[in-house]
Amino acid sequence: MSPRHRLTKRGRRLLAVAGFLLLTGAGSALFLTYSWYERDSPAPLPDSGRVKRVQIPPRLTAEDVAKILEREGIIASASAFLVQARAQGADGELRPGTYEFRVGQDYAELIAALRRGGAPSTFKVTLPEGLSADQAAERLSADTPVRGAEYLELAGRPDKFVVPLVGGMTPRVEDLEGLLFPSTYFIPEDGGAADLIRLQLAAFAAKTADLPWRNAEALGVTPYQVVIVASLIEKEARIPEERARVAAVIYNRLKKGMPLGIDASVRFALKKWTGDLTKSDLEVDSPYNTRRYGGLPPGPIASPGLAALKAALEPEKVDFLYYVLIDAAGHHFFTSSYADFLKAKAAARRQ
Repeated sequence: MSPRHRLTKRGRRLLAVAGFLLLTGAGSALFLTYSWYERDSPAPLPDSGRVKRVQIPPRLTAEDVAKILEREGIIASASAFLVQARAQGADGELRPGTYEFRVGQDYAELIAALRRGGAPSTFKVTLPEGLSADQAAERLSADTPVRGAEYLELAGRPDKFVVPLVGGMTPRVEDLEGLLFPSTYFIPEDGGAADLIRLQLAAFAAKTADLPWRNAEALGVTPYQVVIVASLIEKEARIPEERARVAAVIYNRLKKGMPLGIDASVRFALKKWTGDLTKSDLEVDSPYNTRRYGGLPPGPIASPGLAALKAALEPEKVDFLYYVLIDAAGHHFFTSSYADFLKAKAAARRQ
C-alpha cells in the first residue's frame, strides 16, 4: 500500500470525526436556540392589534429602543427584539421619530419601520373648548414647550396666517379669537406657537365646513357673528342640552333689541376669569360689555367647539328671554318672564 493511499484513508477518518463533531455542535446550537425560544419567546399581548403612537427620541441605542417598545406594550420581550435586530444587522440603524405601531406587530416589520425612520418627534398640546386666547396662552406656558406670550401675540396677527372660511366666506378680522379650533394637536419637536395656530385654523376650516351655515341669514346674523354667538354659548352653557336653549335666549334678546347682559363678555373685556365681578367691573366701558352695549360684542370671546357652533346655527325654538344659574353643576332656569327670572335669581342667591 502506497504512503499516498494510507494518507487518504487517514484523511477520511479525520473528515468523519470532524463531521460528527460538526453535527453534534449544530445540534447543541439548535437545542440552545430552541431552549432560548421556549424560555424567552413573547407571549400574546393584551389589546393585540391596537395601534399606538410611540415616540423614539434621538441618540438611543437599540437596547434603549427595545425597552421603549416593551414599556409601551408593543412587544412582550425587549431581549427577543434586540436579538432579532442584531441578527438583521439593524442594531445601529434604528432611527428616532414618531411611529404608529400595532400591539404585537411582527419584529421584522418593526425593525424595517425603525430603519426607514418615523415622523419627526412631536409633543402633544390639548386645548379644550371655551378658552380665550389669553387663557390658552397661560395653559400653554404652564403645560407645554409652546411660549404662551408668543401664541397670544400671534393670535392678534391674522395677517400672518390663512384665515379660514366661515360659511364659505373669509371674514375680515382683527384677531384670530374664536377661529383657533379647540382640540388635541401634535407639534413637531422644534415647532412652536405659529405651528399650533396653523393647525388650529386648518382644523376650524375642516371641522366646520359641513355645518348648516345657510341658517345664519334666517337668524339675522352673518356666519362670523354665528361664531361670536357660539363663543358666548361655550362660556355660558356647561350642560350640553342647554346650549341650544342659551342660543335661543341670545337670538330672542337680539330681535327685541335687549342687551344680552352676559357676564362672560365682561370678563373677557377685563381678562378677569375668576372671582366675583364687582359693580365697577360691570360698568366697564368696553364694546364687550353686553350689559352696557346692545347687540353682539365685536368678536368672539373664546374658542367654541363644534357642539356650540351647531347650537348657534340651530337654536331651540322657545320664547325664553332670561336664564339664571341654579346649581353648582351648571344647570340654568329659563323663562320668558322677568318676574320669574327675579324670583329664581333670589332663590339661587339664598342657596
